[in-house]
Amino acid sequence: MADVRPFRGVRYSSPTLNSALCPPYDVIAPELAAALRRRGSNAVFLELPQGEPPAKYARAAALWRRWTVDGTLSRDPKPAFYAIEERYKLGNSKTRVRRGILSALGATPKAAKSIIPHERTLAKPKVDRLKMLDAVGVNISPIFGVFADPSGAARRAIAAGMKGGPAATGRSHAKVDYRLWVVDKPQLVAAIRKALAPRSILIADGHHRYSVSRDHHAKTKGAGTDAVLTYLVPDEDAGLVVLPTHRIAKRSLIGRARELASLKKVRNMGALMKLVERSRNPYAFGLIENGFYFGEPRPNGCKSGLAVEWLGSNLLSRVLPEEMSYTHDAALAARRAKAQGGAAVLVKPFSVAQVRRAAKAVGLLPQKSTYFYPKIATGLAFRPLDAQ
Repeated sequence: MADVRPFRGVRYSSPTLNSALCPPYDVIAPELAAALRRRGSNAVFLELPQGEPPAKYARAAALWRRWTVDGTLSRDPKPAFYAIEERYKLGNSKTRVRRGILSALGATPKAAKSIIPHERTLAKPKVDRLKMLDAVGVNISPIFGVFADPSGAARRAIAAGMKGGPAATGRSHAKVDYRLWVVDKPQLVAAIRKALAPRSILIADGHHRYSVSRDHHAKTKGAGTDAVLTYLVPDEDAGLVVLPTHRIAKRSLIGRARELASLKKVRNMGALMKLVERSRNPYAFGLIENGFYFGEPRPNGCKSGLAVEWLGSNLLSRVLPEEMSYTHDAALAARRAKAQGGAAVLVKPFSVAQVRRAAKAVGLLPQKSTYFYPKIATGLAFRPLDAQ
């Protein structure tokens, strides 16, 4: 059973969050970090403090204490779920709406039985996030999970919590418009918990932070360390979008691709993307290296049904981590590959249901296998590790 709880959140005292929100730490480029720091009391100062360790962790902890004392941040009086509505556009498409809740998700061994990770983690980011958690004692940014809601019970309860005006609103740097409601009425809290209790939670984003929360609880056994701040969205939500994460390698891949797959040269990016998307071969891919190539691998025992598995164990298996970068923007992948004298690999799109099946079939997939868009912002609510 999923251990999903309300919590006493700490939020910005101002109901307008335009200058407060930032992305998760792992997608904040130096230029964006600098721009966000010019916005005053932006959450980036907590999420990605400046300097080197251990000073940067101490700096974040001191800033947290100052902001909670001077009134920049204040704590809600009762445990609550936080209903979140996001309005955004993907390219030139119409406005999409995604709705979910911020919650405290159990991080104990028992709770982990209902949680499904699907990506492997790396040691270095985990060390960094664990030191941050030790120093500040706060879940600063939420992880992101999705769950099946076939009866619609969770969606109805979340919608009921959104009646009336929101407690806070804001626009992120990515032009996502947020609205937040504090859901603390006992009957609504109970309805949300009841709807989620029988469900399994697939981690969409935040595998490192989830793993760190489990490790932190195992190490400290402290009050409040048995859960992690989590944004939860129903699988069936119309605004839930999964984008493929394309790969850019700082080396040639054309020779290796010819060894492993049938390659067909095509005239341009548009034609290539259509072929990849429409192919019945689940491991089909696009290769951009001095031209555009559509690849269909020969079967070799992959079981996930996702191209990222085949790519990771075959075409990209010899590429070093420091030679690889990622983006969900195919055009940007092509430009970066050309600038680096390497190759871009376009990944076939897939659905949430396919990710669930893949996780069940093969367990953990390579890093950056999925990109649930948009990333949930940091700064909507924080969760101190004090069991309240």
